[in-house]
Amino acid sequence: MAKPAAGPDAELVTDLNRVIEALETRYGRRKHAAYEDVIEALVVQILELGVPERQARDATKRLRDEFIDWNDMRVATIREIEDVLGARYPKVREKAEDLRHLLADLYTAFRRMDIREALAGDGIETLRALPETSNIRRDFVDRALLLAVGLKVFPCDEEQLRLAKFLGGAPKAWTLQQAQRRIEESLDIEGLDRLSRVLREHVQNYQEAGQDEPQIIAFGWDQPDPLGMDKPSKAVAKPKTGKIEKVEKTEKPKAEKAEKPKTAKVEKPEKAEKPKTAKVEKPKAEKPKAEKPKSDKPKAEKPKADKPKAEPKPAKKK
Repeated sequence: MAKPAAGPDAELVTDLNRVIEALETRYGRRKHAAYEDVIEALVVQILELGVPERQARDATKRLRDEFIDWNDMRVATIREIEDVLGARYPKVREKAEDLRHLLADLYTAFRRMDIREALAGDGIETLRALPETSNIRRDFVDRALLLAVGLKVFPCDEEQLRLAKFLGGAPKAWTLQQAQRRIEESLDIEGLDRLSRVLREHVQNYQEAGQDEPQIIAFGWDQPDPLGMDKPSKAVAKPKTGKIEKVEKTEKPKAEKAEKPKTAKVEKPEKAEKPKTAKVEKPKAEKPKAEKPKSDKPKAEKPKADKPKAEPKPAKKK
Protein backbone atom coordinates (compact mmCIF):
# COMPACT_ATOMS: atom_id res chain seq x y z
CA MET A 1 0.00 0.00 0.00
CA ALA A 2 1.03 3.63 -0.37
CA LYS A 3 2.47 5.59 2.49
CA PRO A 4 0.01 7.51 4.69
CA ALA A 5 -0.80 10.96 3.40
CA ALA A 6 1.49 12.85 5.76
CA GLY A 7 4.70 14.83 5.40
CA PRO A 8 6.04 16.87 2.49
CA ASP A 9 4.87 14.34 -0.13
CA ALA A 10 1.35 13.97 1.28
CA GLU A 11 -0.23 15.76 -1.67
CA LEU A 12 1.76 13.68 -4.16
CA VAL A 13 0.70 10.43 -2.46
CA THR A 14 -2.94 11.52 -2.55
CA ASP A 15 -2.74 12.37 -6.26
CA LEU A 16 -0.99 9.11 -7.13
CA ASN A 17 -3.51 7.00 -5.20
CA ARG A 18 -6.37 8.80 -6.94
CA VAL A 19 -4.88 7.98 -10.36
CA ILE A 20 -4.18 4.35 -9.39
CA GLU A 21 -7.72 3.74 -8.16
CA ALA A 22 -9.28 5.47 -11.17
CA LEU A 23 -7.28 3.39 -13.66
CA GLU A 24 -8.00 0.20 -11.72
CA THR A 25 -11.71 1.00 -12.01
CA ARG A 26 -11.33 0.28 -15.71
CA TYR A 27 -8.53 -2.29 -15.87
CA GLY A 28 -9.15 -4.06 -12.60
CA ARG A 29 -6.88 -4.56 -9.64
CA ARG A 30 -4.57 -7.55 -9.78
CA LYS A 31 -3.03 -9.29 -6.83
CA HIS A 32 0.51 -8.25 -6.09
CA ALA A 33 2.69 -11.12 -7.28
CA ALA A 34 6.26 -11.83 -6.23
CA TYR A 35 8.54 -13.91 -8.45
CA GLU A 36 11.62 -15.92 -7.59
CA ASP A 37 12.88 -15.67 -11.16
CA VAL A 38 13.50 -12.41 -13.00
CA ILE A 39 13.11 -14.14 -16.39
CA GLU A 40 9.66 -15.41 -15.42
CA ALA A 41 8.68 -11.87 -14.38
CA LEU A 42 9.79 -10.63 -17.81
CA VAL A 43 7.92 -13.40 -19.66
CA VAL A 44 4.71 -12.74 -17.73
CA GLN A 45 4.84 -9.02 -18.57
CA ILE A 46 5.01 -9.78 -22.28
CA LEU A 47 2.12 -12.21 -22.02
CA GLU A 48 -0.16 -10.00 -19.92
CA LEU A 49 0.22 -6.75 -21.86
CA GLY A 50 -3.22 -6.05 -23.28
CA VAL A 51 -4.48 -9.48 -22.17
CA PRO A 52 -6.80 -10.44 -19.27
CA GLU A 53 -4.94 -11.58 -16.16
CA ARG A 54 -6.33 -15.11 -16.10
CA GLN A 55 -5.58 -15.71 -19.78
CA ALA A 56 -1.98 -14.55 -19.32
CA ARG A 57 -1.55 -16.71 -16.22
CA ASP A 58 -2.87 -19.80 -18.01
CA ALA A 59 -0.51 -19.15 -20.95
CA THR A 60 2.45 -18.91 -18.58
CA LYS A 61 1.55 -22.27 -17.07
CA ARG A 62 1.35 -23.89 -20.52
CA LEU A 63 4.82 -22.63 -21.38
CA ARG A 64 6.30 -23.94 -18.14
CA ASP A 65 4.65 -27.32 -18.69
CA GLU A 66 5.76 -27.60 -22.31
CA PHE A 67 9.42 -26.57 -21.98
CA ILE A 68 11.94 -28.03 -19.56
CA ASP A 69 13.48 -24.67 -18.70
CA TRP A 70 14.07 -21.24 -20.24
CA ASN A 71 16.97 -22.52 -22.28
CA ASP A 72 14.72 -25.18 -23.82
CA MET A 73 12.26 -22.46 -24.72
CA ARG A 74 15.08 -20.31 -26.08
CA VAL A 75 16.07 -22.90 -28.70
CA ALA A 76 12.45 -23.49 -29.72
CA THR A 77 11.12 -21.90 -32.90
CA ILE A 78 8.69 -19.01 -32.93
CA ARG A 79 6.08 -21.32 -34.43
CA GLU A 80 6.49 -23.80 -31.55
CA ILE A 81 6.00 -21.04 -28.97
CA GLU A 82 3.04 -19.79 -30.93
CA ASP A 83 1.44 -23.24 -30.90
CA VAL A 84 1.83 -23.52 -27.12
CA LEU A 85 0.19 -20.13 -26.58
CA GLY A 86 -2.69 -21.10 -28.85
CA ALA A 87 -4.11 -19.61 -32.02
CA ARG A 88 -6.76 -17.65 -30.08
CA TYR A 89 -4.28 -15.88 -27.86
CA PRO A 90 -4.30 -12.10 -28.56
CA LYS A 91 -1.53 -11.14 -30.97
CA VAL A 92 -0.11 -14.62 -30.64
CA ARG A 93 2.51 -14.21 -33.37
CA GLU A 94 3.79 -10.94 -31.93
CA LYS A 95 3.92 -12.40 -28.41
CA ALA A 96 5.84 -15.47 -29.61
CA GLU A 97 8.39 -13.31 -31.41
CA ASP A 98 8.85 -11.05 -28.36
CA LEU A 99 9.42 -14.04 -26.08
CA ARG A 100 11.93 -15.61 -28.47
CA HIS A 101 13.91 -12.36 -28.79
CA LEU A 102 13.82 -11.75 -25.04
CA LEU A 103 15.42 -15.12 -24.25
CA ALA A 104 18.00 -14.69 -27.01
CA ASP A 105 19.05 -11.25 -25.69
CA LEU A 106 19.32 -12.55 -22.13
CA TYR A 107 21.53 -15.43 -23.23
CA THR A 108 23.75 -13.05 -25.20
CA ALA A 109 24.21 -10.86 -22.13
CA PHE A 110 24.77 -13.57 -19.49
CA ARG A 111 25.82 -16.62 -21.58
CA ARG A 112 23.37 -18.73 -19.55
CA MET A 113 19.66 -18.77 -18.77
CA ASP A 114 19.81 -19.13 -15.01
CA ILE A 115 20.82 -15.64 -13.96
CA ARG A 116 19.82 -15.68 -10.29
CA GLU A 117 23.42 -15.93 -9.10
CA ALA A 118 24.52 -13.24 -11.53
CA LEU A 119 21.99 -10.80 -10.06
CA ALA A 120 23.70 -11.10 -6.69
CA GLY A 121 26.73 -9.37 -8.18
CA ASP A 122 26.80 -6.88 -11.01
CA GLY A 123 24.06 -8.70 -12.89
CA ILE A 124 21.46 -6.07 -12.02
CA GLU A 125 23.46 -3.39 -13.82
CA THR A 126 23.94 -5.72 -16.78
CA LEU A 127 20.23 -6.39 -16.91
CA ARG A 128 19.29 -2.72 -16.65
CA ALA A 129 21.66 -1.94 -19.53
CA LEU A 130 19.92 -4.37 -21.91
CA PRO A 131 17.33 -1.85 -23.19
CA GLU A 132 20.20 0.17 -24.66
CA THR A 133 21.37 -2.73 -26.85
CA SER A 134 18.20 -4.75 -27.39
CA ASN A 135 14.44 -4.45 -27.85
CA ILE A 136 13.74 -5.27 -24.20
CA ARG A 137 11.72 -2.45 -22.65
CA ARG A 138 13.26 -0.62 -19.71
CA ASP A 139 10.00 -0.52 -17.75
CA PHE A 140 9.73 -4.31 -18.17
CA VAL A 141 13.23 -4.79 -16.74
CA ASP A 142 12.58 -2.44 -13.80
CA ARG A 143 9.26 -4.09 -12.99
CA ALA A 144 10.88 -7.55 -13.08
CA LEU A 145 13.54 -6.36 -10.64
CA LEU A 146 10.83 -4.78 -8.48
CA LEU A 147 8.83 -8.02 -8.28
CA ALA A 148 11.63 -10.62 -8.21
CA VAL A 149 14.48 -8.90 -6.41
CA GLY A 150 12.61 -6.27 -4.38
CA LEU A 151 14.58 -3.44 -5.94
CA LYS A 152 12.61 -0.28 -5.16
CA VAL A 153 12.36 1.35 -8.55
CA PHE A 154 9.41 2.92 -10.34
CA PRO A 155 8.99 1.19 -13.75
CA CYS A 156 8.05 3.98 -16.11
CA ASP A 157 8.88 5.43 -19.51
CA GLU A 158 8.29 8.86 -21.06
CA GLU A 159 4.83 8.00 -22.44
CA GLN A 160 3.62 6.62 -19.12
CA LEU A 161 4.89 9.72 -17.31
CA ARG A 162 3.02 11.94 -19.80
CA LEU A 163 -0.16 10.04 -18.98
CA ALA A 164 0.45 10.38 -15.23
CA LYS A 165 0.87 14.15 -15.66
CA PHE A 166 -2.23 14.37 -17.86
CA LEU A 167 -4.32 12.57 -15.23
CA GLY A 168 -3.02 14.84 -12.46
CA GLY A 169 -0.74 12.36 -10.74
CA ALA A 170 2.55 14.24 -11.17
CA PRO A 171 3.66 17.84 -11.74
CA LYS A 172 4.07 18.70 -15.41
CA ALA A 173 7.54 20.19 -14.89
CA TRP A 174 9.09 16.94 -13.71
CA THR A 175 11.57 15.05 -15.86
CA LEU A 176 11.48 11.25 -15.98
CA GLN A 177 14.38 11.03 -13.52
CA GLN A 178 12.75 13.46 -11.08
CA ALA A 179 9.41 11.65 -11.27
CA GLN A 180 10.97 8.24 -10.70
CA ARG A 181 12.95 9.43 -7.70
CA ARG A 182 10.05 11.25 -6.02
CA ILE A 183 7.53 8.48 -6.66
CA GLU A 184 9.96 5.82 -5.43
CA GLU A 185 10.27 7.80 -2.19
CA SER A 186 6.50 8.17 -1.84
CA LEU A 187 5.10 4.69 -2.60
CA ASP A 188 5.96 1.23 -1.38
CA ILE A 189 6.71 -1.75 -3.67
CA GLU A 190 3.07 -2.71 -4.07
CA GLY A 191 2.03 0.87 -4.85
CA LEU A 192 4.81 1.20 -7.42
CA ASP A 193 3.72 -2.03 -9.08
CA ARG A 194 0.04 -1.03 -9.18
CA LEU A 195 0.79 2.39 -10.67
CA SER A 196 3.22 0.99 -13.24
CA ARG A 197 0.81 -1.68 -14.46
CA VAL A 198 -2.25 0.54 -14.96
CA LEU A 199 -0.29 3.34 -16.64
CA ARG A 200 1.20 0.78 -19.04
CA GLU A 201 -2.23 -0.74 -19.75
CA HIS A 202 -3.83 2.57 -20.65
CA VAL A 203 -0.94 3.78 -22.80
CA GLN A 204 -1.07 0.48 -24.69
CA ASN A 205 -4.81 0.86 -25.13
CA TYR A 206 -4.91 4.29 -26.75
CA GLN A 207 -1.72 3.78 -28.77
CA GLU A 208 -3.21 0.67 -30.35
CA ALA A 209 -6.16 2.88 -31.32
CA GLY A 210 -3.77 5.19 -33.19
CA GLN A 211 -3.56 7.96 -30.57
CA ASP A 212 -0.22 9.53 -29.73
CA GLU A 213 -1.43 11.94 -27.06
CA PRO A 214 -2.62 10.90 -23.57
CA GLN A 215 -6.33 10.14 -23.37
CA ILE A 216 -8.84 10.18 -20.54
CA ILE A 217 -9.55 6.88 -18.79
CA ALA A 218 -12.94 6.60 -20.48
CA PHE A 219 -11.31 6.61 -23.94
CA GLY A 220 -12.90 3.80 -25.96
CA TRP A 221 -14.96 2.77 -22.92
CA ASP A 222 -18.73 2.83 -22.47
CA GLN A 223 -18.55 3.82 -18.79
CA PRO A 224 -18.27 7.27 -17.18
CA ASP A 225 -14.75 8.51 -16.67
CA PRO A 226 -13.60 7.63 -13.12
CA LEU A 227 -11.85 10.99 -12.76
CA GLY A 228 -14.77 12.91 -14.28
CA MET A 229 -12.58 14.24 -17.08
CA ASP A 230 -15.34 13.62 -19.62
CA LYS A 231 -17.84 15.85 -17.80
CA PRO A 232 -15.81 19.06 -17.97
CA SER A 233 -15.23 18.56 -21.68
CA LYS A 234 -19.00 18.35 -22.36
CA ALA A 235 -19.85 21.19 -19.98
CA VAL A 236 -17.20 23.43 -21.45
CA ALA A 237 -18.28 22.69 -25.02
CA LYS A 238 -21.59 24.55 -24.60
CA PRO A 239 -20.15 27.69 -23.07
CA LYS A 240 -17.41 27.69 -25.69
CA THR A 241 -19.89 27.88 -28.55
CA GLY A 242 -21.83 30.57 -26.71
CA LYS A 243 -18.71 32.54 -26.03
CA ILE A 244 -17.69 32.34 -29.66
CA GLU A 245 -21.05 33.71 -30.75
CA LYS A 246 -20.82 36.55 -28.26
CA VAL A 247 -17.37 37.42 -29.44
CA GLU A 248 -18.56 37.56 -33.02
CA LYS A 249 -21.40 39.93 -32.07
CA THR A 250 -19.10 42.20 -30.16
CA GLU A 251 -16.43 42.09 -32.84
CA LYS A 252 -18.78 43.51 -35.51
CA PRO A 253 -19.41 46.81 -33.70
CA LYS A 254 -15.73 47.02 -32.87
CA ALA A 255 -14.87 46.80 -36.55
CA GLU A 256 -17.53 49.44 -37.41
CA LYS A 257 -16.36 51.82 -34.71
CA ALA A 258 -12.84 51.46 -35.92
CA GLU A 259 -13.84 52.24 -39.51
CA LYS A 260 -15.95 55.35 -38.73
CA PRO A 261 -13.16 57.30 -37.10
CA LYS A 262 -10.87 56.43 -40.00
CA THR A 263 -13.29 57.88 -42.62
CA ALA A 264 -14.19 60.82 -40.37
CA LYS A 265 -10.58 61.78 -39.97
CA VAL A 266 -10.17 61.87 -43.74
CA GLU A 267 -13.34 63.94 -44.33
CA LYS A 268 -12.62 66.62 -41.74
CA PRO A 269 -9.69 68.10 -43.61
CA GLU A 270 -11.86 68.39 -46.77
CA LYS A 271 -14.61 70.29 -44.92
CA ALA A 272 -12.01 72.52 -43.39
CA GLU A 273 -10.68 73.52 -46.84
CA LYS A 274 -14.12 74.69 -48.17
CA PRO A 275 -14.65 77.35 -45.53
CA LYS A 276 -11.17 78.68 -46.20
CA THR A 277 -12.05 79.37 -49.88
CA ALA A 278 -15.43 80.85 -48.91
CA LYS A 279 -13.93 83.30 -46.45
CA VAL A 280 -11.50 84.54 -49.06
CA GLU A 281 -14.18 85.07 -51.74
CA LYS A 282 -16.70 87.01 -49.60
CA PRO A 283 -14.44 89.89 -48.72
CA LYS A 284 -13.53 90.35 -52.40
CA ALA A 285 -17.18 90.63 -53.49
CA GLU A 286 -18.23 92.88 -50.60
CA LYS A 287 -15.62 95.63 -51.09
CA PRO A 288 -17.24 97.17 -54.22
CA LYS A 289 -20.72 96.89 -52.68
CA ALA A 290 -19.61 99.09 -49.83
CA GLU A 291 -19.64 102.18 -52.23
CA LYS A 292 -23.47 102.50 -52.10
CA PRO A 293 -23.43 104.92 -49.17
CA LYS A 294 -22.03 107.59 -51.64
CA SER A 295 -25.62 108.37 -52.86
CA ASP A 296 -26.58 111.55 -50.92
CA LYS A 297 -30.05 110.65 -49.81
CA PRO A 298 -30.16 113.49 -47.28
CA LYS A 299 -29.72 116.00 -50.14
CA ALA A 300 -32.85 114.80 -51.89
CA GLU A 301 -34.81 114.95 -48.67
CA LYS A 302 -34.01 118.63 -47.90
CA PRO A 303 -36.17 120.22 -50.67
CA LYS A 304 -39.10 118.04 -49.69
CA ALA A 305 -38.85 119.29 -46.18
CA ASP A 306 -39.17 123.04 -47.28
CA LYS A 307 -42.97 123.08 -47.32
CA PRO A 308 -43.40 126.25 -45.22
CA LYS A 309 -42.62 128.40 -48.34
CA ALA A 310 -46.25 128.05 -49.60
CA GLU A 311 -47.59 130.70 -47.13
CA PRO A 312 -49.32 133.10 -49.68
CA LYS A 313 -52.63 131.08 -49.55
CA PRO A 314 -54.27 133.25 -46.82
CA ALA A 315 -54.59 136.19 -49.30
CA LYS A 316 -57.72 134.67 -50.87
CA LYS A 317 -59.84 135.69 -47.84
CA LYS A 318 -59.76 139.37 -48.98
